[in-house]
Amino acid sequence: MFTAIFQHHYGYLTICTLIALALGAGAWWLARRTSHPEPWWWALCAATLTGVLGVTFMGGGKASRTCVINHNLAEPFHTTQGAWNLAMMVPLGLFAVLASRQPLPTLTAMVLIPPAIEFTQATVDGLGRVCDTSDAEMNIIGGLIGLVIGAGVLAVRHGLAWKAGAKGSMVAAVAALVLGSGVVQPMLSFTNVDGTGLSAADSPQREAVQRAVTEAFGNRYKLGDVYEQPCGGQSCTNIIFNLLSREEGQSQAFASGSLSWPDEKHLNVLLEDSDRPNVMGYPVPETKAPASQQDAVKISQAYAARHYPWAKNATMRHTSRMGEKAELGWMTNWRWTDANKVLMPRMLDVQVDRAGRVSQVDVTWGPTHVKLSAAHVNGKQAEAAVRKALSRRHDGSTVTLPAGMTIKAFALKAEQRDGAWHPEWLVSVIPPKTDDGSDTSSEPQGETWRVDAATGRVYDDGGVLRN
Repeated sequence: MFTAIFQHHYGYLTICTLIALALGAGAWWLARRTSHPEPWWWALCAATLTGVLGVTFMGGGKASRTCVINHNLAEPFHTTQGAWNLAMMVPLGLFAVLASRQPLPTLTAMVLIPPAIEFTQATVDGLGRVCDTSDAEMNIIGGLIGLVIGAGVLAVRHGLAWKAGAKGSMVAAVAALVLGSGVVQPMLSFTNVDGTGLSAADSPQREAVQRAVTEAFGNRYKLGDVYEQPCGGQSCTNIIFNLLSREEGQSQAFASGSLSWPDEKHLNVLLEDSDRPNVMGYPVPETKAPASQQDAVKISQAYAARHYPWAKNATMRHTSRMGEKAELGWMTNWRWTDANKVLMPRMLDVQVDRAGRVSQVDVTWGPTHVKLSAAHVNGKQAEAAVRKALSRRHDGSTVTLPAGMTIKAFALKAEQRDGAWHPEWLVSVIPPKTDDGSDTSSEPQGETWRVDAATGRVYDDGGVLRN
């Protein structure tokens, strides 16, 4: 990620370096005027602080006003970005204590500067990037390492003023605590990342993602951060990753995706998440912006022929508009079915935006034919089974489901459980809408339950048997 941040910012870095040199010279001059015995440490401290701020705010954009709180304190130690965040603060902690010879004010500064930077990134447009506690954690540790090294050198030389600046440090710490709870916290929304569910990916996982991305898009994107994340409530794992643009001047553009692990059978990549096409959209050679749905179908087919040529053997192909007026483009689906119209595991979905670029790809590398037991449960029976399971409490008692809840069997699909394939109904469960006109963005989203069409067994959205 850090390499991507530096990419194509050489002019900015040059200006930042010149400013750092100028401020360093100013600090040297001021230290000389105040008769400080070693003004060079002040010069290096000022120049280093300028460099840290310059690099931190480089390429900033619109402030998100959100901050990610990573509860896995060990995770950033395993990432390149974490190493960079630590390393760049070591010189600042070192030069600050050598210049001031006062460890307490330096300690306070090394602890407070990183959170201040993250807060600025989250709240100031033009300087914003991503507010992340992992960045602050590694910055603080780096600053403290530099502080310890510098304090050790001064202690040997008997030049360390241990108690100097204690009162001012205490005042600064209390002021920061008050501002944090009374001003900073209300201005931000927080996203908690559970350390037990997110960890840095290992080399085989990165290689698997790189293979899948190369098959889907060639060499157009650069692979960014890669994490391992267990599926919520299910015995599976996903590899979550970012893709970065290689285009000049677009180093901050990115997309996100996931790959199932360890089977590597399901890939989803969202290149664009709005109705405004951007640089992350994947251009299909020899195509132009679609004027109709049929044009979008041709673009999707051209893409599939280049990257997933096996899609031409699908038994079904369907295209639908995304959005009421196709403002998000069109999605083309390739499916395989058996003689009984049961969907097979192999699937391909390609979304094309209004500019004619691929904006989303979802592919499942599964078999195109499997042997299944005969289905004895129809769609209506599957819906009734889900309704019954939803109304049953764990203690055996029943409850009345809310009015307006929608339960609908919409597809019969081959699913693998315990090494065997089963025909299962996919049943959507959608909670009722609110009627009070309030914001519904936080309302529960629909779930997909499954009913084994051969045995009648019901599985909830997390794959847990419910009857």
